[in-house]
This record gives sequence, C-alpha cells and structure tokens, in this order.
Amino acid sequence: MAMFRRRRQTAPVLIAAAPPELSEESLLAIVTDKLADIVGANGEWTLVRREPGDTDEIFHDMLSGQIAVQVAQAVSAGHAALRNAPGTEPSALPWSPAPVAVWADAASAPVSAPAHAATAAA
Repeated sequence: MAMFRRRRQTAPVLIAAAPPELSEESLLAIVTDKLADIVGANGEWTLVRREPGDTDEIFHDMLSGQIAVQVAQAVSAGHAALRNAPGTEPSALPWSPAPVAVWADAASAPVSAPAHAATAAA
C-alpha cells in the first residue's frame, strides 16, 4: 500500500525581475538638464532673485507648477527610455491569441489539389 501514495508536488515559484531603476546620478542629470533648458544660461526663462516688494505670487506659483510638470515629464521619459533600452526585457510580450474554435462550412471551403497531383502534372 505504501508504494501507491501520491507525492506532493510544490508549484514552481516564479520571481518577477525587478524593473530597471534610474540611478541617483542619472536622475540628477535628467533634472539638471531640464532645469538648464528652462532657467539655464540659454533657457526659456531668466531667474531673478525675489525682492521684499514683489507681489507676483500667482505668477510664481503658476510658473513653479509648470516647471514641476516639465521636470516630472523629463523624469518619466527617462524611466521609459530605461525600460525600453536595448538589452532589457520588455514588461509585456506582444501576444495575439489564436481562436479556440474555427467555424468551417465544408461546402464553401476551397478545394486544393493534393501536392503529389500538382507535381505529376508538371
């Protein structure tokens, strides 16, 4: 009786690979480059130190929000470029499922000549 016992099989453990991450140096380079594009020496904006009499609070809030969005987009683009870099595994493989069943009407199916008949005719 002991020889007919079922062995318990454990399911294989799948460990997902960690997604690639930007290093601190890469992140700093992306942010620095974007800020240089915005307020650098040849940037879109000039940077002037605030004086006590400045009353452009709404403008400064709006501008800081715009800069934050542009920097976040640059970081997101850096992440996307890292994920899609050559040599890295894609996060999802393209897959087109085949149909489970195919409806076929024998009467309307095209009739093909057998392969040996085509070679005999030639």
